[in-house]
Amino acid sequence: MRCVRQNSYRQRPGSHMRLLRQRLTIRWALPVLTAATLQAMPVHAATDVRFALDWAMQGPQAPFLLPHTNGCYDKAGLNVTTDRGFGSGDTITKVASGGYDVGFADLNAMVEYNARQPDARLISFFMIYDAAALSIVTRKDTGIVKPADLAGRTLAAPPGDASRRLFSVLAKANGFDADSVKWVNVSPELRESMLVRKSADAIAGAAFTAYIGVQAAGLKREDTVVMRYPEYGASLYGSALVTTPAFAQRNAEALKSLVACVAQGFAQAAQDPKAAIDALAEREKLTERAVETERMQLSLDWSVMTPWVKEHGMGHLDEARLEKSLADVAAALDIPVPPANQVYTTDYLPDAAALRVAP
Repeated sequence: MRCVRQNSYRQRPGSHMRLLRQRLTIRWALPVLTAATLQAMPVHAATDVRFALDWAMQGPQAPFLLPHTNGCYDKAGLNVTTDRGFGSGDTITKVASGGYDVGFADLNAMVEYNARQPDARLISFFMIYDAAALSIVTRKDTGIVKPADLAGRTLAAPPGDASRRLFSVLAKANGFDADSVKWVNVSPELRESMLVRKSADAIAGAAFTAYIGVQAAGLKREDTVVMRYPEYGASLYGSALVTTPAFAQRNAEALKSLVACVAQGFAQAAQDPKAAIDALAEREKLTERAVETERMQLSLDWSVMTPWVKEHGMGHLDEARLEKSLADVAAALDIPVPPANQVYTTDYLPDAAALRVAP
């Protein structure tokens, strides 16, 4: 993995509310691939790539659909089939078993999988969520305004939820005992309603999904408090493209072209949200455009277009931060700390110009 300048990414507490007020007016533009750039990309004899996303087709997944509609995959000589996912764990298992060639999944879930299945390790090759989407969401009337206020409170989440499983990282960063909270098991579809009904003081979940979900369940926007892990010292990396080392070695140029097209999709989504939601609605006819536009914009603002990415471009990681992130995750999940070069590689990134971000 190539070295980059060290930096510790942390947004100031409360900045998410300012981002919310600005989310539909601020756009961060990635350079859109020009015709010349596409022509320079290696052309393959219709290389097949079976691609599994992390979850259902919603706003955050919309940018992945744009390379299908804007012709990037066709011009790059890629025959990509993009399917919805059923959670990062499921996506990782399917990629490892050969059911899919590439997946979009949580890096931390991949790290745990590799530790549990050392003979079937995966590698990540393009970081998309530079800031993990982990969060705690609560109501204003609870008086909870910072993570330390969670001590002694009741939290609800599915047992396998990433924000719950990595809660100890947030607790350690904020000086309180992770065991001081009481967890209530709940299915994903009932999580937000438990908070709204006041059956729990807070919930754990993906920031943009939980934020949208509690409002759909009846909590007013102004009564919603979102505490994202990256804002409070738990600067873990999030979801990335993953594959098997064998597939990567056999299809190195195809992966570079895939990354270029995915980056271009995020560029277009940031510049033209309507095009992204149009692509989503073409796949999912019942898409609620306003809701998914907001959900997509939150994912871009909160997880993709971080200060680090705006300075260094997508896909390039801070090695010191990655090593700390891996150590924190290993401690939380009770697994060995893996070497960084067994977790992430930049070998399949296209030229830096295709990954730059400019305000």
